[in-house]
Amino acid sequence: MGARWRLRFPDVELRIAGIVPAALAIQLITIFGDFGAGDLFRRILFIASYLLLIVFVFANVRRPSVALFGAGVLLNFLPIVANGGLMPITPETLQKTGDVPEDASIGEWVRDTKDVLLERDDVHLYFFSDRLTSDLSPFRAFSIGDVVLVFGALFLLGDLLAPRPYRDSG
Repeated sequence: MGARWRLRFPDVELRIAGIVPAALAIQLITIFGDFGAGDLFRRILFIASYLLLIVFVFANVRRPSVALFGAGVLLNFLPIVANGGLMPITPETLQKTGDVPEDASIGEWVRDTKDVLLERDDVHLYFFSDRLTSDLSPFRAFSIGDVVLVFGALFLLGDLLAPRPYRDSG
């Protein structure tokens, strides 16, 4: 009798995978939490969430999907750190989204986002900042790092969940 092709779900093991939901929970708290007048704690928490993601990436970087995810994390982490702990967004980009909060002011956290509002000349690593907008995106604005990160996350999910064909010899 000849060999038959079958599907098998992958046996993929990721190290310290619990860090990822913890980092995402911290980001949600950072975005939607009420920390009073100052935003220093928000900035520290946001950087900490990215550091957790970086630890996960280093622990699993041999998987190509994790490496791509990590590239997106790094492309976001750099402008966040370079701009004081939040992702920079310019007034022009915020205006393009059509959703400008009334209390938005230069140098301050933009309510319900991961962004700090900065003038274009004050943004470090502008190319990697939240400068892209799209009617197809559920977010006000996004960065190149966000795009890479989403593709990496999708490939990682496929890596974890998609069945693989194999040849059964009998």
